[in-house]
Amino acid sequence: MKRIILLMCMMTCFLSFSDIVSGKRIQVRGIAKKEIMPNSAKVQLTIQTEDKNLDKASKENAQKLEKFKSLLSKSGARYDKINSTSYSTDKSYDWDTEVINKGEKEFKTVLSVEADNISLNSLKDFLSVLANEKIYEVKRNAQGVNIFEIEMRDKSAKAAYQKALDKFNGLQQKLGSKGLGGKIKIVGFTNDEVSLEKRESVKKEINTVTHTIEVETRDMKNIGNIISVAQILGIGTNGYIEYDIDNKQKLEDELYENAYKEALKKAQVILGKTDLNLKNPVTITDKSQGVIRPYSDYNYNYYGNVLTDSKILEKSEKELLDKVSEKRIVVNPRKLDISKTVYIEFEMN
Repeated sequence: MKRIILLMCMMTCFLSFSDIVSGKRIQVRGIAKKEIMPNSAKVQLTIQTEDKNLDKASKENAQKLEKFKSLLSKSGARYDKINSTSYSTDKSYDWDTEVINKGEKEFKTVLSVEADNISLNSLKDFLSVLANEKIYEVKRNAQGVNIFEIEMRDKSAKAAYQKALDKFNGLQQKLGSKGLGGKIKIVGFTNDEVSLEKRESVKKEINTVTHTIEVETRDMKNIGNIISVAQILGIGTNGYIEYDIDNKQKLEDELYENAYKEALKKAQVILGKTDLNLKNPVTITDKSQGVIRPYSDYNYNYYGNVLTDSKILEKSEKELLDKVSEKRIVVNPRKLDISKTVYIEFEMN
């Protein structure tokens, strides 16, 4: 029974690894696998600020970077360095509704004036005098009475009324010089408060400053703090974290060595059941896929969710650190599965 099980295991190994015995040569496959934790990480961040004034936008951008560095160190996260990868400014235009003269007001006095007994022969002179005073609208009722208004404005009701009254008196004098005096009279007035506020579409210049930085860290337990601090300050992330592994060439060499040892051991096991002896390898074929390189991991939780509080820089560091603690983004670095596959052909005698 044991011999049958052993024979089945040997057949399974033979088929699984595509090992070939042909003539006086044997070809075997060796595979070495390893799961590796990264040793370092890079997080790319974008600091973007806007203002109608370019200097202000640039200053705020620099302040955000300094605040980010300060909060990062106080949050417990360690970083090796922060690299500036790009810096650009852009000018654009937008239309916005703006309140003009906000809170301002004045008073408007309107005098209702009647002019009676103006003959048709005198009407031309009458209207000419009014036109010179910028009074262009005159109505004539069924009784032949001419009606018009005098409107004046000022910051106080009293001043507005006095201006209107002065204009009436001046008009009366000018009409008198034309032989029309004594024929106009005030029949009523209003004195109303008028708001000077108005909404206008205003073309606004927008200066955008974009600074892209890259944070390098070997503190793999606190990568989440980097993203948390950034998001609290309104600094954007692209959702990717790039990981890297130390001593990549050494790991490659170890895997190749282990793959060779596995192939050699298999060849020895197979020939151990025969009278043949294993000699030196004739050919070694590398069937591995690629080499160990830095790799990226994406998580939508790292992207977006940026606060847009325009007064974020005015908040105390304690308040900001409390927000970082509440946010508590946790990043678990993804392990890298690497493997090497070699086909080795040995001679036999």
